[in-house]
Amino acid sequence: MSNQPQQDVCCLIGEPVAGNPTQYMLEKAFEAARLDWRFLTFEVSPLELEGALRGVRIFGFHGLMLAPPHRSRVQPYLEELGDAARISGQVNCIQQKEGRLHGYNTEGRALRQLLEQAGSLKDARVTILGAGRLARAIGAELAIVGVGELIFGCREPDSAEKLVQTLKDQTPLEHCHAVRVDSENPLAINNECQALINATPVGRNGPDERLALSLENLSKAAVVADVVYNPPQTWLICEAADRECATIDGLTLLIEQAALAFEIWTGVSANRQAMREAVEEFLVL
Repeated sequence: MSNQPQQDVCCLIGEPVAGNPTQYMLEKAFEAARLDWRFLTFEVSPLELEGALRGVRIFGFHGLMLAPPHRSRVQPYLEELGDAARISGQVNCIQQKEGRLHGYNTEGRALRQLLEQAGSLKDARVTILGAGRLARAIGAELAIVGVGELIFGCREPDSAEKLVQTLKDQTPLEHCHAVRVDSENPLAINNECQALINATPVGRNGPDERLALSLENLSKAAVVADVVYNPPQTWLICEAADRECATIDGLTLLIEQAALAFEIWTGVSANRQAMREAVEEFLVL
Protein backbone atom coordinates (compact mmCIF):
# COMPACT_ATOMS: atom_id res chain seq x y z
CA MET A 1 0.00 0.00 0.00
CA SER A 2 1.10 3.56 -0.67
CA ASN A 3 1.84 5.83 2.28
CA GLN A 4 0.97 8.91 0.22
CA PRO A 5 -2.07 11.02 1.20
CA GLN A 6 -3.59 10.45 -2.24
CA GLN A 7 -3.58 7.77 -4.94
CA ASP A 8 -0.30 7.35 -6.85
CA VAL A 9 -1.17 8.02 -10.50
CA CYS A 10 0.54 8.10 -13.89
CA CYS A 11 -1.14 8.65 -17.24
CA LEU A 12 -0.96 8.64 -21.03
CA ILE A 13 -1.99 11.67 -23.07
CA GLY A 14 -2.32 11.91 -26.83
CA GLU A 15 -4.69 12.33 -29.74
CA PRO A 16 -5.94 9.84 -30.75
CA VAL A 17 -5.42 7.25 -27.99
CA ALA A 18 -8.07 4.66 -28.85
CA GLY A 19 -6.57 1.18 -29.13
CA ASN A 20 -3.36 2.11 -27.31
CA PRO A 21 -2.25 -0.81 -25.06
CA THR A 22 -0.18 1.33 -22.65
CA GLN A 23 -2.75 1.65 -19.87
CA TYR A 24 -3.52 -2.07 -19.71
CA MET A 25 0.18 -2.97 -19.88
CA LEU A 26 1.25 -0.59 -17.10
CA GLU A 27 -1.69 -1.44 -14.84
CA LYS A 28 -0.52 -5.06 -15.04
CA ALA A 29 3.05 -3.93 -14.31
CA PHE A 30 1.91 -2.09 -11.17
CA GLU A 31 -0.05 -5.17 -10.10
CA ALA A 32 2.93 -7.47 -10.66
CA ALA A 33 5.14 -5.16 -8.57
CA ARG A 34 2.48 -5.00 -5.82
CA LEU A 35 2.28 -1.23 -6.15
CA ASP A 36 -1.01 0.48 -5.32
CA TRP A 37 -0.65 2.78 -8.33
CA ARG A 38 -3.07 3.59 -11.13
CA PHE A 39 -2.58 4.41 -14.80
CA LEU A 40 -5.09 6.53 -16.73
CA THR A 41 -5.52 7.52 -20.38
CA PHE A 42 -6.67 10.95 -21.55
CA GLU A 43 -7.34 12.20 -25.08
CA VAL A 44 -5.74 15.64 -25.18
CA SER A 45 -5.58 17.89 -28.23
CA PRO A 46 -2.53 20.09 -28.93
CA LEU A 47 -4.53 23.15 -27.84
CA GLU A 48 -5.20 21.50 -24.48
CA LEU A 49 -1.63 20.35 -23.80
CA GLU A 50 -0.58 23.27 -21.58
CA GLY A 51 -3.74 22.96 -19.50
CA ALA A 52 -3.30 19.19 -19.18
CA LEU A 53 0.22 19.66 -17.85
CA ARG A 54 -1.05 22.18 -15.31
CA GLY A 55 -3.48 19.51 -14.18
CA VAL A 56 -0.64 17.00 -13.88
CA ARG A 57 1.18 19.40 -11.56
CA ILE A 58 -1.91 20.27 -9.52
CA PHE A 59 -2.97 16.65 -8.99
CA GLY A 60 0.57 15.45 -8.31
CA PHE A 61 0.76 12.77 -10.99
CA HIS A 62 4.09 10.96 -10.78
CA GLY A 63 4.57 10.53 -14.52
CA LEU A 64 3.23 10.70 -18.03
CA MET A 65 3.63 8.82 -21.26
CA LEU A 66 3.17 11.01 -24.33
CA ALA A 67 1.61 9.76 -27.54
CA PRO A 68 1.62 11.81 -30.76
CA PRO A 69 1.24 14.67 -31.43
CA HIS A 70 2.70 15.90 -28.13
CA ARG A 71 6.21 14.44 -28.14
CA SER A 72 7.76 17.27 -30.16
CA ARG A 73 5.64 20.02 -28.56
CA VAL A 74 6.06 19.51 -24.83
CA GLN A 75 9.63 20.76 -24.27
CA PRO A 76 8.71 24.41 -23.49
CA TYR A 77 6.66 23.23 -20.49
CA LEU A 78 9.42 21.13 -18.90
CA GLU A 79 12.07 22.14 -16.37
CA GLU A 80 14.63 19.49 -17.37
CA LEU A 81 15.40 17.31 -20.40
CA GLY A 82 17.50 14.18 -20.84
CA ASP A 83 20.21 14.46 -23.49
CA ALA A 84 18.52 12.21 -26.06
CA ALA A 85 15.19 14.01 -25.62
CA ARG A 86 16.86 17.39 -26.01
CA ILE A 87 18.90 16.45 -29.07
CA SER A 88 16.11 14.60 -30.86
CA GLY A 89 13.32 16.98 -29.82
CA GLN A 90 11.26 13.93 -28.86
CA VAL A 91 9.90 13.39 -25.33
CA ASN A 92 7.77 10.32 -24.66
CA CYS A 93 8.16 10.05 -20.87
CA ILE A 94 7.84 12.68 -18.12
CA GLN A 95 8.59 12.32 -14.43
CA GLN A 96 7.22 14.82 -11.91
CA LYS A 97 9.56 15.24 -8.98
CA GLU A 98 9.13 17.92 -6.32
CA GLY A 99 6.87 19.87 -8.66
CA ARG A 100 9.35 19.84 -11.56
CA LEU A 101 8.74 18.03 -14.84
CA HIS A 102 11.68 16.02 -16.23
CA GLY A 103 11.43 14.87 -19.85
CA TYR A 104 13.02 11.71 -21.25
CA ASN A 105 12.98 9.58 -24.34
CA THR A 106 12.81 5.91 -23.40
CA GLU A 107 12.25 4.71 -26.99
CA GLY A 108 15.81 5.34 -28.12
CA ARG A 109 17.21 4.13 -24.81
CA ALA A 110 15.17 0.93 -24.97
CA LEU A 111 16.43 0.04 -28.44
CA ARG A 112 19.99 0.95 -27.54
CA GLN A 113 19.92 -1.35 -24.51
CA LEU A 114 18.40 -4.19 -26.53
CA LEU A 115 21.05 -3.75 -29.23
CA GLU A 116 23.81 -3.76 -26.61
CA GLN A 117 22.69 -7.20 -25.48
CA ALA A 118 24.08 -8.43 -28.80
CA GLY A 119 27.37 -6.55 -28.47
CA SER A 120 29.01 -3.16 -28.08
CA LEU A 121 27.77 -0.29 -30.23
CA LYS A 122 31.05 1.61 -29.99
CA ASP A 123 32.11 2.52 -33.55
CA ALA A 124 29.31 0.38 -35.01
CA ARG A 125 27.88 1.06 -38.47
CA VAL A 126 24.13 1.51 -38.25
CA THR A 127 21.41 2.10 -40.85
CA ILE A 128 18.08 3.59 -39.79
CA LEU A 129 15.12 3.62 -42.15
CA GLY A 130 13.10 6.79 -41.69
CA ALA A 131 13.67 10.33 -40.47
CA GLY A 132 10.57 10.84 -38.32
CA ARG A 133 10.11 10.95 -34.55
CA LEU A 134 11.31 7.40 -33.83
CA ALA A 135 14.29 7.67 -36.17
CA ARG A 136 15.26 10.92 -34.45
CA ALA A 137 14.99 9.44 -30.96
CA ILE A 138 16.92 6.31 -31.88
CA GLY A 139 19.55 8.23 -33.84
CA ALA A 140 20.19 10.62 -30.96
CA GLU A 141 20.58 7.81 -28.43
CA LEU A 142 22.97 5.84 -30.65
CA ALA A 143 25.02 8.92 -31.51
CA ILE A 144 25.44 9.75 -27.82
CA VAL A 145 26.84 6.29 -27.01
CA GLY A 146 29.43 6.49 -29.79
CA VAL A 147 28.36 4.56 -32.88
CA GLY A 148 30.82 5.06 -35.70
CA GLU A 149 28.42 5.75 -38.57
CA LEU A 150 24.72 6.48 -38.95
CA ILE A 151 22.92 6.31 -42.29
CA PHE A 152 19.31 7.51 -42.49
CA GLY A 153 17.40 6.04 -45.42
CA CYS A 154 14.26 8.04 -46.24
CA ARG A 155 12.09 9.18 -49.11
CA GLU A 156 13.18 12.81 -48.76
CA PRO A 157 16.80 13.05 -47.60
CA ASP A 158 16.54 16.84 -47.31
CA SER A 159 14.09 16.34 -44.44
CA ALA A 160 16.85 14.64 -42.46
CA GLU A 161 19.58 17.22 -43.03
CA LYS A 162 18.79 19.23 -39.89
CA LEU A 163 18.86 16.02 -37.84
CA VAL A 164 22.17 14.96 -39.40
CA GLN A 165 23.76 18.32 -38.61
CA THR A 166 22.40 18.34 -35.06
CA LEU A 167 23.87 14.91 -34.36
CA LYS A 168 27.25 16.00 -35.72
CA ASP A 169 27.20 19.21 -33.69
CA GLN A 170 25.91 17.86 -30.36
CA THR A 171 27.26 14.30 -30.11
CA PRO A 172 30.59 12.53 -30.76
CA LEU A 173 29.23 11.27 -34.11
CA GLU A 174 31.27 12.33 -37.16
CA HIS A 175 30.03 10.06 -39.95
CA CYS A 176 26.34 10.63 -40.60
CA HIS A 177 24.32 11.21 -43.75
CA ALA A 178 20.93 10.62 -45.35
CA VAL A 179 20.19 8.75 -48.57
CA ARG A 180 17.08 8.46 -50.71
CA VAL A 181 15.12 5.23 -50.35
CA ASP A 182 11.91 4.46 -52.21
CA SER A 183 10.48 1.78 -54.49
CA GLU A 184 12.58 3.08 -57.38
CA ASN A 185 15.70 3.47 -55.23
CA PRO A 186 15.90 0.44 -52.91
CA LEU A 187 18.70 0.56 -50.38
CA ALA A 188 21.30 -2.20 -50.68
CA ILE A 189 22.53 -3.22 -47.23
CA ASN A 190 26.20 -4.18 -47.36
CA ASN A 191 27.98 -6.70 -45.17
CA GLU A 192 29.56 -3.93 -43.08
CA CYS A 193 26.22 -2.90 -41.62
CA GLN A 194 26.14 -4.03 -37.98
CA ALA A 195 22.62 -2.88 -37.09
CA LEU A 196 19.63 -2.29 -39.37
CA ILE A 197 16.58 -0.55 -37.88
CA ASN A 198 13.20 0.10 -39.45
CA ALA A 199 11.82 3.25 -37.78
CA THR A 200 8.96 3.71 -40.27
CA PRO A 201 5.33 2.48 -40.13
CA VAL A 202 5.95 0.12 -43.07
CA GLY A 203 4.82 -3.33 -41.93
CA ARG A 204 1.88 -2.11 -39.87
CA ASN A 205 -0.55 -3.21 -42.54
CA GLY A 206 0.64 -6.80 -42.44
CA PRO A 207 3.65 -9.11 -42.75
CA ASP A 208 3.62 -8.93 -46.55
CA GLU A 209 4.30 -5.17 -46.62
CA ARG A 210 7.88 -4.87 -47.87
CA LEU A 211 10.53 -2.24 -47.33
CA ALA A 212 12.55 -0.85 -50.23
CA LEU A 213 15.62 -2.86 -49.27
CA SER A 214 18.02 -5.32 -50.81
CA LEU A 215 19.25 -7.71 -48.11
CA GLU A 216 21.35 -10.04 -50.25
CA ASN A 217 24.59 -8.93 -48.57
CA LEU A 218 23.22 -8.56 -45.03
CA SER A 219 25.70 -10.13 -42.63
CA LYS A 220 24.61 -12.88 -40.23
CA ALA A 221 26.37 -10.87 -37.55
CA ALA A 222 24.05 -7.87 -38.03
CA VAL A 223 21.23 -7.15 -35.57
CA VAL A 224 17.92 -6.21 -37.19
CA ALA A 225 15.18 -4.27 -35.40
CA ASP A 226 11.70 -3.12 -36.39
CA VAL A 227 9.59 -0.60 -34.44
CA VAL A 228 6.28 -2.00 -35.77
CA TYR A 229 4.66 -3.96 -32.93
CA ASN A 230 1.42 -5.10 -34.51
CA PRO A 231 2.10 -7.44 -36.17
CA PRO A 232 5.48 -8.12 -34.51
CA GLN A 233 6.57 -10.57 -37.22
CA THR A 234 7.04 -8.07 -40.05
CA TRP A 235 8.58 -8.76 -43.44
CA LEU A 236 11.91 -7.36 -42.22
CA ILE A 237 11.97 -9.45 -39.05
CA CYS A 238 11.14 -12.61 -41.00
CA GLU A 239 13.75 -11.91 -43.67
CA ALA A 240 16.40 -11.24 -41.04
CA ALA A 241 15.54 -14.43 -39.15
CA ASP A 242 15.82 -16.41 -42.39
CA ARG A 243 19.35 -15.02 -42.73
CA GLU A 244 20.13 -16.11 -39.14
CA CYS A 245 20.46 -12.54 -37.86
CA ALA A 246 19.58 -11.60 -34.30
CA THR A 247 16.29 -9.68 -34.31
CA ILE A 248 14.43 -7.21 -32.09
CA ASP A 249 10.73 -6.97 -32.90
CA GLY A 250 8.52 -3.97 -32.23
CA LEU A 251 6.57 -5.72 -29.48
CA THR A 252 9.75 -6.25 -27.47
CA LEU A 253 10.69 -2.61 -28.03
CA LEU A 254 7.22 -1.39 -26.98
CA ILE A 255 7.48 -3.31 -23.72
CA GLU A 256 11.05 -2.21 -23.00
CA GLN A 257 10.39 1.51 -23.49
CA ALA A 258 7.34 1.30 -21.18
CA ALA A 259 9.34 -0.72 -18.64
CA LEU A 260 12.01 1.98 -18.55
CA ALA A 261 9.34 4.63 -17.92
CA PHE A 262 7.89 2.47 -15.13
CA GLU A 263 11.32 2.26 -13.53
CA ILE A 264 11.92 6.01 -13.81
CA TRP A 265 8.63 6.71 -12.02
CA THR A 266 8.70 4.01 -9.35
CA GLY A 267 12.34 3.10 -8.77
CA VAL A 268 11.21 -0.55 -8.98
CA SER A 269 12.16 -3.13 -11.62
CA ALA A 270 9.37 -3.81 -14.10
CA ASN A 271 8.10 -7.35 -14.71
CA ARG A 272 8.53 -7.46 -18.47
CA GLN A 273 6.90 -10.88 -18.82
CA ALA A 274 3.72 -9.62 -17.15
CA MET A 275 3.78 -6.61 -19.48
CA ARG A 276 4.24 -8.82 -22.55
CA GLU A 277 1.33 -11.05 -21.56
CA ALA A 278 -0.83 -7.95 -21.07
CA VAL A 279 0.00 -6.51 -24.49
CA GLU A 280 -0.50 -9.84 -26.24
CA GLU A 281 -3.89 -10.20 -24.53
CA PHE A 282 -4.89 -6.60 -25.42
CA LEU A 283 -3.84 -6.92 -29.06
CA VAL A 284 -5.06 -10.54 -29.36
CA LEU A 285 -1.66 -11.72 -30.61
